[in-house]
Amino acid sequence: MRILYDETAIANRIDEMAQAMANDLPKDFLLAPVLTGAFIFAADLIRALHRCGADPLVDFVQLSSYGGARSSSGVVTLLKDFSVDVKGRHVLLVDDVLDTGRSLHFGKGMIADRGAAAVKTCVLVKKLTGHAEDLNPDYIGFEAGPDDFLVGYGMDDDGRQRGLPLIGAG
Repeated sequence: MRILYDETAIANRIDEMAQAMANDLPKDFLLAPVLTGAFIFAADLIRALHRCGADPLVDFVQLSSYGGARSSSGVVTLLKDFSVDVKGRHVLLVDDVLDTGRSLHFGKGMIADRGAAAVKTCVLVKKLTGHAEDLNPDYIGFEAGPDDFLVGYGMDDDGRQRGLPLIGAG
């Protein structure tokens, strides 16, 4: 495994992203992490936002297009829906990696269709691939190569290596 980004680089970038979000978004926005991959990133992002004076409401959504495989099936499945109504809210959809773009596109569309006042997107890592969906996340932590299989910091290899405190490529 190659280490792409270590703990210090990740912490510094999350602080920078949180400051930008705190400046851009209303104080009471809804932060919506996509389970399961974004949970570690989201936890650190929420704490960084707090240090910047933001106090978002947090609710999770779970989407899947991989199903344990190393490549997307091409079909996005809603596994866990929101617990709160997104209508009229400013929503920040937070995901771990932008690869094909299908999950982020699906989630953003679902939130917009439900009447959110605004939907912004954030990814920890944007892979430099040809995305199936035309997406330009509002906030991007890092970039990775098109063939990098990412692990660590919430990203996994069939459920393993999520707890690595770094972002690695296998």
